[in-house]
Amino acid sequence: MDAWLGGAAEQLQGQIASAKIPLSRMISPQLYWVMSDSEFTLDINNPDEPKILCVGNNPDRQNIYGAALGLYNSRIVKLVNKKGKLKSSIIIDELPTIYFKGLDNLIATARSNKVAVLLGFQDFSQLVRDYGDKEAKVVMNTVGNLFSGQVVGETAKNLSERFGKVLQKRQSITINRNDKSTSINTQMDSLIPASKISGLTQGMFVGAVADNFGERIEQKIFHCEIVVDSEKVKQEESRYQKIPVITDFTDENGNDRMKETVQENYNRIKADVKQIVADELERIKNDPALCKLLPDK
Repeated sequence: MDAWLGGAAEQLQGQIASAKIPLSRMISPQLYWVMSDSEFTLDINNPDEPKILCVGNNPDRQNIYGAALGLYNSRIVKLVNKKGKLKSSIIIDELPTIYFKGLDNLIATARSNKVAVLLGFQDFSQLVRDYGDKEAKVVMNTVGNLFSGQVVGETAKNLSERFGKVLQKRQSITINRNDKSTSINTQMDSLIPASKISGLTQGMFVGAVADNFGERIEQKIFHCEIVVDSEKVKQEESRYQKIPVITDFTDENGNDRMKETVQENYNRIKADVKQIVADELERIKNDPALCKLLPDK
């Protein structure tokens, strides 16, 4: 407004252009459809209306959906991190693909409100690249339980340092022509060396498990072996309930009208925005105190 009143039109145009670029990336009929109605609320751990919310990103349109997911995530964090709610879990796979505002604060404070946070990513370097060095370090240092498969390089070294060291006793024997001597010494060695982490095979994991108070940490090597009992799986599947249909795009003739319906919603929102702008310009034009803000024709 200051730039507009001061007549700095070129400066204002540059600012508007900078805002247009990221906003234009979010132009998606599908995204307009998802965000233009309210089928449910985001308080997923509400005792009266518990929910399971599953959202997914699209690698081809990561820049578009990442912003929307970040908006939903930041709102969910504020709603679930409260007293008197149900036990809940926030599970984020491929964390670097989205920006989760307030993630470090959620991990540090949500445990007292019975909220468990599970983060999954390929390598620490991804987190540093997308979240920045400071915030990535806070996230890595705040988590209490840590499980890792095979990783290499700096990530393996960081994990090895985090797992700590243990006192190792070594014995050496020297034999020569006349006698034999034995020496015993102790030194601190890595409990799980970086070379061990770099050479883990499929199904092998290393981890650090914290107790309820986060004071005592045990380091272990875990071996994961999956055995499938087909009969038990069938019994479990027989109890599954189908996910209810929220919106059915099928018309009376049985044709799928999803594409047309989504596009109509997109066009309607664009028309609504144009009408809002027109109404607002008309209001400013008819207001003696504001009409001077409009450019002279």
